[in-house]
Amino acid sequence: MKLVPRDRRTLGSGVLTSLVAGALLVSAGLAQEATPPADMAAIVGDDGVLTNCVDPSFPPMEFFEDQNATTPVGFDIDLINAIGARWGVEVQHIPTEFTGLLPALEAGRCDVVASGIYLTAERLETFAAQPYYNSSIVLMTNADNDEITSPEDLAGKTVAVQSGTNYVEIMNALNEEVQAAGSPAIDIQLYPDQTDAIQQLIVGRAEATITQDTEAAFRAIAQPGQFKIAYTYDEPQTFGIYHRQDSPKLSAALRDAVEAMRDDGATVMIAETWSLPVEGVEFNEFESDATAEATPAG
Repeated sequence: MKLVPRDRRTLGSGVLTSLVAGALLVSAGLAQEATPPADMAAIVGDDGVLTNCVDPSFPPMEFFEDQNATTPVGFDIDLINAIGARWGVEVQHIPTEFTGLLPALEAGRCDVVASGIYLTAERLETFAAQPYYNSSIVLMTNADNDEITSPEDLAGKTVAVQSGTNYVEIMNALNEEVQAAGSPAIDIQLYPDQTDAIQQLIVGRAEATITQDTEAAFRAIAQPGQFKIAYTYDEPQTFGIYHRQDSPKLSAALRDAVEAMRDDGATVMIAETWSLPVEGVEFNEFESDATAEATPAG
C-alpha cells in the first residue's frame, strides 16, 4: 500500500525536486564504483534481488516524492541502492506500514528492513542488524511556540505520536512522571504515520511531536520557518539494517558494505544529499545498556 505523507503539499516542490535530483546523481556515481562479490545473487535469494521492506512516511529517510510516485526516495533508499550496486544485484523496495516491517521480515517477504529503525535489545532478540547511522530524538514544535523547552513542559499539552513506535513508550513514561509530580496529564494522540503526526502541528491539533533530528533537518529545508527543535534528548540512537538471524553470509556482507561505504565517504555523500548531519555516519556499535527507548518511523 502506498503511503503518501498527507502534508506533501506543504513540503516545497522545488526543494524536493533538487534533493531528489541530487540523490539520483549520487546513486549513479555510487553504482559506477561498485565491485560486486561473485556470490551475492545467491545470498539474497533465488531471484537474485535484494528486497527491502520500508515505511515511506519518514522523510528524509524514506518517502514518496509526490502523490503519483510509486517508488520511495530518501537516505535509506539510496543506502540500500548503493549496497545493491556494490553487490551487483537488483534492489526492490517494498512499501510496508511501520507496524508490519519486522513481521514482514520474519515472514520472509523481504531480505532486509532499512527504514529508520533503531537498534534495541528487544529487537535483537529476534533479528540481526547492521548499524549505519546515529540520530537523536527530539521534541519538535511550531516555530512560534515558546512554552515548550523540555519534556516536563508537555504537561497539560497535546502531543502527536506515531503509533507502533517506542516514542509511545517514552511519552507514556513521561506522562506517569508528570502526573506523579502533580502536573496535568499529557494528551497523547496516536497516528499511523509520522507525517500524520507532523500534520497535527500544522493544523493546530497538537502542540508538539516527538521525532528524529533527521526529520527536523529535512523540515527546516522543506518548510523553512514552520518548525523548531524544542528539546534534544541526550543519548543518540543508532539506526540499523535488520535481517534474519539465520543469514550469516548476508550479515557479513552487510557489515563489509556499510563499513566500506563509511570509510570511503559514500555514506557521507548520501547524508549530504539529504542535508543530514554527516557526523551520523560514524555510527555506534550497539550496547544494550546505552540504548534509550525510542524508535522513529522506524
